[in-house]
Amino acid sequence: MQTPYQMKKAKQRRAFLVFLYAVFLFAFVNIILSYFVFPVRQVSVSMIPDVLQESVVMVSPAAKNYERGNIVLLGRRAHPSEKKSSGIARLSEVFVSFFTGRQVFLSEDSSFPGTKQKLRRVVGMPGDTIYMRDYVVYVRPAGERHFLTEFEITPKPYNVTFFTAPSGWDSSIGVKGSFDEITLGSDEYFVLGDNRKSTDDSRLWGAVTKADIDGKALFCYLPFKNFKVY
Repeated sequence: MQTPYQMKKAKQRRAFLVFLYAVFLFAFVNIILSYFVFPVRQVSVSMIPDVLQESVVMVSPAAKNYERGNIVLLGRRAHPSEKKSSGIARLSEVFVSFFTGRQVFLSEDSSFPGTKQKLRRVVGMPGDTIYMRDYVVYVRPAGERHFLTEFEITPKPYNVTFFTAPSGWDSSIGVKGSFDEITLGSDEYFVLGDNRKSTDDSRLWGAVTKADIDGKALFCYLPFKNFKVY
């Protein structure tokens, strides 16, 4: 028969084991969410019609083999204040993003849209020569002689939202629908929003590198009726 003291110690031991189990489970889930796969909520109309506003997409930072037509998650562009942030501030950023499963970032600022992560589609690969006419990208891969449209050269089809400008439209307004030939470097990717008429993408801030990409979208799972594998 256990004494009251022994019962108390056994109870404390069980409580400690439960606490330890909860800590390990929490850490395990957050490691998965931080380094293998995590959800991203699409809050804008930049990727319609294939990724609707308020959809939730599962993204994998471990998937590094980016291909034409892939939807990728771009890392947050630095807020001006981040350039002067201390080591403690950067450590706090890592800590908070880890323990919230990358859902909260201290440096995000609604007045600076570039400080947020964003989903965009890869339309140009390293070595490609590309140009745009009427919001459609034409691609000539390295070593090839002819240009093909982005839809002809991409293995998996996707949809985009075009913009038909009215007569007399000032082409300097908004994001441009045409640009001349450019050749991408050995580590450059040209990314665009599927909503070609009103999206900040490589037309505004140029090609991105692999280091700028935080992961590849795998599938959309919310709302369930819009489930789609990318």
